[in-house]
Amino acid sequence: MTIIAKLGLMSNGGSGYLSIPPRALPTCYTIPMKLTFPTRGIEVKRAFVVSQYIRCKGNKKKRYVPLFSKKDFAEKLKNAKAYARKLSNAQLDRVIAKEWPPRRDAYNKVKWHIGVVNSDEVAVWKRAGNLPAAWTNGPLSETARKVSIAMKRNSKLLRGGAKRSVPRILQTSLDATQNDKYLLPIILPASTIPNCRRGMKKFKGDIDDGCMRSIALAISGKKKIKAYIGTKR
Repeated sequence: MTIIAKLGLMSNGGSGYLSIPPRALPTCYTIPMKLTFPTRGIEVKRAFVVSQYIRCKGNKKKRYVPLFSKKDFAEKLKNAKAYARKLSNAQLDRVIAKEWPPRRDAYNKVKWHIGVVNSDEVAVWKRAGNLPAAWTNGPLSETARKVSIAMKRNSKLLRGGAKRSVPRILQTSLDATQNDKYLLPIILPASTIPNCRRGMKKFKGDIDDGCMRSIALAISGKKKIKAYIGTKR
């Protein structure tokens, strides 16, 4: 597959279109949502397992982002990637299904791409990170705005996973969430997972994994977020 990118002014002074093989794209290349390039489903599953590996389990068996130094985070990420890369597709399916079978099924029934989404066209899970449902009703951009205000005001409404995770991501791993392919958020077509956003407004995509990372990125000023994007077959 070749991606046709409209570049405007070319390096030779001309203008027009340039054909770029997907493997030749640098990691910093920003691709509009409609010009994504394909990736293997196993890479998406590895990304999910890596993010789960990094999180710790609390007393109630809920995962959260621990407080790492940047050095410790890099070491934890290295170990997580080594673990995920050893697993076959079938093994990854079993790991994902052990936590929640509908996620495995959803990941297997869509086509996967790497691309960029706008923060106003996707949304997080309903009550992601124990946020009030009303805060997650709108797009990611609106959820991030409300979380940012709550952080500044030390609001009691900000609690649980969001209260712990978002500040820690902003402090230690914000850059890595866009520069490492195993930390990219994972986005599914809206309503792919039943009840993910039951009763909430519908947008182009639901952020299945990486809700807190996406909120942190939006708070930092990111309008466009690089992510794994699932599309219907």
